[in-house]
Amino acid sequence: MVLSLLFGKKYPSPKVGSIDLDVTIREEHRFSSRVTNYPIEDGTIISDHIINEPDVLVLVGLVSDTPLSIFAPFNRSIDAFNRLIALHQSRQPVTVVTGLKVYQNMAITVLDVPRDVKTGQSLTFTIELQRLVIDTSVRLQLDQGNVFGGVQNKIPRDIVASNANYPLIQNDPVNSLKDQASSGINVGVQSLIPVQPTILPNVLASKNQILGVA
Repeated sequence: MVLSLLFGKKYPSPKVGSIDLDVTIREEHRFSSRVTNYPIEDGTIISDHIINEPDVLVLVGLVSDTPLSIFAPFNRSIDAFNRLIALHQSRQPVTVVTGLKVYQNMAITVLDVPRDVKTGQSLTFTIELQRLVIDTSVRLQLDQGNVFGGVQNKIPRDIVASNANYPLIQNDPVNSLKDQASSGINVGVQSLIPVQPTILPNVLASKNQILGVA
């Protein structure tokens, strides 16, 4: 808001969740990375050894009791204080609008609300947030039951089609385990999970150990 008045350009109004701020006194946008301490072989992919840490945002905001509209509550500072506490206690991700960037999936880690004679009829607070890393990978869920007792694992057809060059796990008797090694692995699960031939010896040894087969 202050930047809009100074430069005549419209900037997005600062907001924490659904809480509108009159002004942001200070913004700290923190982007950091963690680099491995171990030696890196020449010719390797360097980016594999540098891990980006979650974004961190530190915001110092102010909410006054001067209403910006006729629909705003009279004690805006108290209302904003209670809503900030509720937002922190909810432990839910929030969206934060700043003058530089809109942050989504942010978790509140610190909420500091100092109060003294200088603040007057207003609320000045410091809030620190960290971006949540959301895993968007696809999860395959097995039905409940004994994994060696005929549980059926349903795999999408497109996954099977993309791995058609590999043998499939078959639901065959234990006695024919070695005979079926060339075409598939018997783990007692009727499945369409493709298995590469290079992992056959390890799977066979693991099952023999579980079933007590020499």
